Amino acid sequence: MEALYLLALGFVVGLSGALMPGPLLVYTIAQSMRKGALTGFFVILGHAMVEVALMVVLAFGVNALMTDRLVVSAISLIGGAYMAYSAWNLRNSRWDARPKRKLEGHGLVAGGILFTAFNPGFPVWWATAGSRLLLEGIRLMGVPGAALVLVGHWVADFGWYMVVSALAAKGREKLIGRYVDTVKNILALLLLLIGAYFISTGL
Repeated sequence: MEALYLLALGFVVGLSGALMPGPLLVYTIAQSMRKGALTGFFVILGHAMVEVALMVVLAFGVNALMTDRLVVSAISLIGGAYMAYSAWNLRNSRWDARPKRKLEGHGLVAGGILFTAFNPGFPVWWATAGSRLLLEGIRLMGVPGAALVLVGHWVADFGWYMVVSALAAKGREKLIGRYVDTVKNILALLLLLIGAYFISTGL
């Protein structure tokens, strides 16, 4: 029962976070419409790599560093600039109606890493609410309990983003064929607004 509880806890909390609109979701939709239905898997693989790195940091007890005002401001400024740059690239990219035959997974993994690492809310969440979830797992079952929370969390992330990716890829030909500029402009604008918000909070 405790194992199921921890899996469910990680899944529900993970899904609530995955459902929130943000730069990673916008990036996933944009890339899925260019590169196909497996995009979400590779993006979240990069996202999960950052989470593993943060787990190591948390294990050494440096939670305070990730909530430090200077650190959060630096991440906000760098992240905001990166989002603005990504918006410009997206706006000027070329989208073809036919999907690419070769999916460059390593580039999507790198995108998942960057869009996660430079989101200022991400390390703060793991240093606070995320740490509490892991502690709940450790309290009930030790290290395996914390692992179960993470597994539930990743099932939610991978599941939701792969669904989003598949839907975006499925509708790509109709959207790209008739509304390519509109779709690109909307996604680029969303990234630009998120970037501007990150920069403003950093300042």
